[in-house]
Amino acid sequence: MSGDLSRVLEHFYEIYTWTDDISSEEGWRRFNRELEWFRKLVRHKWVDDVIGSKDRIVVVDLCGGGGFGGIGLAKVLTESRGVDVDLIVVDLRRKALEKALENSRRILGFEAKTVYADVTRLYKMQPRLRADIALLHGLTTPHFDPWNMIRLAASTAKILQENGVFVVDEVDRVYKVFYQIGYKEVLTESTGDRVVLGIHLGYDPRRGVFKRLVYDLETNEKARLDAYFWNIAGVAAILWVFFRDVDFVELGSSIRGSILAKTPRNNIDPVVFEEDPSILSQQ
Repeated sequence: MSGDLSRVLEHFYEIYTWTDDISSEEGWRRFNRELEWFRKLVRHKWVDDVIGSKDRIVVVDLCGGGGFGGIGLAKVLTESRGVDVDLIVVDLRRKALEKALENSRRILGFEAKTVYADVTRLYKMQPRLRADIALLHGLTTPHFDPWNMIRLAASTAKILQENGVFVVDEVDRVYKVFYQIGYKEVLTESTGDRVVLGIHLGYDPRRGVFKRLVYDLETNEKARLDAYFWNIAGVAAILWVFFRDVDFVELGSSIRGSILAKTPRNNIDPVVFEEDPSILSQQ
């Protein structure tokens, strides 16, 4: 299953370009925007609580791609809090993980550890991993339907330390897509120097996902990928099941920012979610 998803993601991001190279002009601009955001985020009291008297912490960047999020957070923590960071970047795209190695060498002066893994099963694939901060950055939540969001939350709670914090980058897509913009069956999007069409193919009510096709107008390449449109309350409520408290730090507006979840409850073993429920297995 992970191998199939890996191929889908690799192909999708070959068409729908997402800058993973900090050395590029566009990548450098994006990275500096991330730094400004992390400088605000690390002032949150829960980050203080995680660091405490430690001089070294572990940050795991889930679905980290080229590592922009984890590298940015590590740089800010080191510069503003004087704490050393062991950075682990997890993704199912090997090319992106190679870029994370380059980017971390360039910015941090050392190579992040990279892990090729499905983040919903990270607790099983890396059973000895214990992190202080887990990060899901880059507006990644549409890749997870509600069933897999539960698996992600359960797995992440399992790998975090007792006072650990899970930080989820989010925008309220229910409000933005369905109210501010309006859902588009065909949407033209510019990604770098390419123009692609996002085309509606259908909807799966049991998983709640919209089936989308991205089509490159110049090369005729295309890829399919499901997307779930999350809102802030929905993600926060799922995290609350697995963490003792949740909070939200705004980034410029009330519908954009980071959801923080602290202190894993650890009263639900993620292994119980490995098999699909009947509503999905009957499809």
